[in-house]
Amino acid sequence: MKTMSSPSPSARRDRWWFAGLSVLLMACTTMCQHASGDRSDDSPPPSAVQWSLVPRDQLPSLFLDFRPRQVLATKDEFMVSGMSEGGGVSLYGSKDGTSWYHAQPEEGIPAYLAVHEDRLTLAGTTSNGGSLVPAVWRTEDARHWKRPELLPGGVASDQILAVSDGPEGTVVVAHDGGPFSESGAGTDTSAYRGESLRLWTAPADGAFGQPHEVPCPASPVFEPDVSAVADAAGFVVTAACVNETRFTKRLVVSSRDGVHWGGGSVPFAHQTSVAGASGDRGSVLVTRSESASDSPDTFRSTLWSRTADDGVWTRGRPLDVGRLPDSGVAPRDQQSLNAVSVVPGGFVAVGRSKDLRLGPVGALWSSTDGRRWTKQPTKRNHFDAVFDLYGAAGLHGRYILLGQGEAGQQTDTRPGARLWLGRGGTPPAVRQRSGIASFARTWTWGSGSLAIDAKGRFTYRWRLFRVCGEDPAPCDTSSEWGGRATGTLGTTGDPDTLRGRIDTTNTPGERRYRAGGVIEVKRKPYSAVSVSVDGKDHGFFCAAGPEDSRCIAPDE
Repeated sequence: MKTMSSPSPSARRDRWWFAGLSVLLMACTTMCQHASGDRSDDSPPPSAVQWSLVPRDQLPSLFLDFRPRQVLATKDEFMVSGMSEGGGVSLYGSKDGTSWYHAQPEEGIPAYLAVHEDRLTLAGTTSNGGSLVPAVWRTEDARHWKRPELLPGGVASDQILAVSDGPEGTVVVAHDGGPFSESGAGTDTSAYRGESLRLWTAPADGAFGQPHEVPCPASPVFEPDVSAVADAAGFVVTAACVNETRFTKRLVVSSRDGVHWGGGSVPFAHQTSVAGASGDRGSVLVTRSESASDSPDTFRSTLWSRTADDGVWTRGRPLDVGRLPDSGVAPRDQQSLNAVSVVPGGFVAVGRSKDLRLGPVGALWSSTDGRRWTKQPTKRNHFDAVFDLYGAAGLHGRYILLGQGEAGQQTDTRPGARLWLGRGGTPPAVRQRSGIASFARTWTWGSGSLAIDAKGRFTYRWRLFRVCGEDPAPCDTSSEWGGRATGTLGTTGDPDTLRGRIDTTNTPGERRYRAGGVIEVKRKPYSAVSVSVDGKDHGFFCAAGPEDSRCIAPDE
């Protein structure tokens, strides 16, 4: 019988050497992919994300009259910023995209946010010596902001226009010709206030130095368009300033270290940049050409990308126009982008596209490399419910997307923000509210409250404007309003309506609260209900209380 001979010592050494080399090559391949930005993770490509539109009645009242501007994700929660009803910028945070809270610092006026790894940076203005001057707030938790840091050399006319944070540090961009106002209201257009961009930079977790100034004359009527990107290659700031004669100056400046700035040559120097984002897979900028005089609301958007390997900006492929019979399939000069976001697995760009029937409708494109962009289905994801999308973010397998307005009705006086929840593979289930339990909470207006429990029992209290100790009962105390009516509500054929009767009242002389009266509660968008008694309007009740301007007293 033939026997197998044992390998020689040299053969064994060769075998171990080749085995070790194989392990080394595998390890090197993995590390090189990570370093080059082609990071391998468990996240699905952005094109695999499917979206569910959250019904209006499930949206918090803080999204009413909210015009979204930024949508970001920190290490553990979503952050959105935008213009609120009062005209200022509001910040909101959420762990899951469904429950939201006010996230701004206790003092100061926020403007723009930036996120990098564990750092969350907010740029805005704060009071100093009776004037509002530029400042930044930094934190790892938006519920606990650190004290504002005044930007060195900042003046009252500095208006913050952009902020970006990356591995090399943070850049804040302002213009010293502010405040800017399209209407000119409250703006002294004849007073000299400055004509330069001002760039502050700070190394990672370091202090900000004096600003670098770049001439960019701007009329106080026209706010400059500014974008900033901080990535592994340094900092890039683009701007378009319109002066008093309506001449537009466009410029691009960059810096490797945040100290030495130069103009350089970039292929998009003569276009207006509207958004930028950077992440592990590289950086993306959005530019667009001027709208034609015969089509003022359309822009041809172009995406540019670069990686840390070469630092060279490359024009991306033209935007995918979509596939008929989907909604919003239009020529590229009728597609316009508002924002680009870094999400797990790549990038998402959002904006609008022209639909022949509805006019502008929301549109979303996705990319894994920042160069090839695929339009996601509009009808299936209900992007055609709005006329514009403003930003997306992803976190731990969850995604959010914000839009505004109602498609076909761009003149809405109170359009409100719309919210989508996303998930890879299959759309997340958005639970439809129904039954008595979905109404169970305390709803309020300025001088009344309606508390409903899970079984439909309700207590309505209202202010009588009679002070206990001076007037007979029923009367108001410091902690409790004197008027009181109780009863029970039940379901109807309409899941958004409860109906019942008033069983007891402590003010039988008031016809509005008579015992036996029929009370009806109807759900309204943005966490509110309307109430009627015996068919007469009895007011608008809100979950947010006095913060919601819809919370009005019953009609007399």
